[in-house]
Amino acid sequence: MNKLTITKIGAIVFIALLVLLHIINTAVNPVWQPISEYALGNTGWLMNVTFFSLGISFLTLGIYLIKKLPNTGSKIGGMLLIIASLGNFLAGIFNTDSVSTLPEKITISGQIHNAAAGLLAFMILATVFIAFQFRKQEQLKVYKKNILLLTIILWVLEFILIATMSIYLSETNGMITPETPIGWLGRMVIVFCAIWVWACANYLQKSNFKS
Repeated sequence: MNKLTITKIGAIVFIALLVLLHIINTAVNPVWQPISEYALGNTGWLMNVTFFSLGISFLTLGIYLIKKLPNTGSKIGGMLLIIASLGNFLAGIFNTDSVSTLPEKITISGQIHNAAAGLLAFMILATVFIAFQFRKQEQLKVYKKNILLLTIILWVLEFILIATMSIYLSETNGMITPETPIGWLGRMVIVFCAIWVWACANYLQKSNFKS
């Protein structure tokens, strides 16, 4: 099984497990609670597996880009994806604290998880470097509009999330509460990250087949 196939499987498994968790763990309110909260219940191990699935997807695509695409931009994109994958692996190992936990009560595990979550930004940054390769590499140009559209959507979602969080969290002193309805936006961003890496791997597979 090649790396791009593993990338696609990892992305699909991530989305499927995340949907399943929404069905079987109704204690978490997706309107305002982040997906990390699913790791705190009896099915917490399933959320850990979900994080690992996305981490594997990022990692294998990153390695493929570094090894197979020739120029510096693709290698930078690949390295950024690998860094982002480490964030997913750490998030899967170190569980978050409940969102109701006061800052002074946050555990070491919670601190590591929060820091790891921030590494997703490296994946989003990587999309710019990788999408540019679809304009430069001749055999990828047929997919350049598709990957550009997906990249724009992902960045728009991320900016909306950041702006919304800034507004709501400023009113609650940085605490996530039922009055901060940012849960679905956060889910949309991370699910679209999985969609983006699946699509990228799919286009790379098709271009290799044509070549």
